[in-house]
Amino acid sequence: MKYANIPEYIISYKELNTTERLLMGIIYSLSVMSGDCFASNEYFAKMLCVSTRTISTSLSSLKREDLIESHFINGTRKIFLTEKFKSKIEE
Repeated sequence: MKYANIPEYIISYKELNTTERLLMGIIYSLSVMSGDCFASNEYFAKMLCVSTRTISTSLSSLKREDLIESHFINGTRKIFLTEKFKSKIEE
């Protein structure tokens, strides 16, 4: 991935810290084409120069804010953007 596209909605989302905003931008960018993101916590950690624990905590926060949901499909974690998030970026 060469760059992340971070929607204005996420940049100005006060309940998220900077790492969570950047992570959301990466997830959004990776999800645009296929509708989901299957990157690992290790991949996210390397991209953002943080620990995998920080990524895990950030993903939990994004889920708590109802911006993403994740499911295991055929043994692979897939992260999906929620309808709440999609409706906000389409405004």
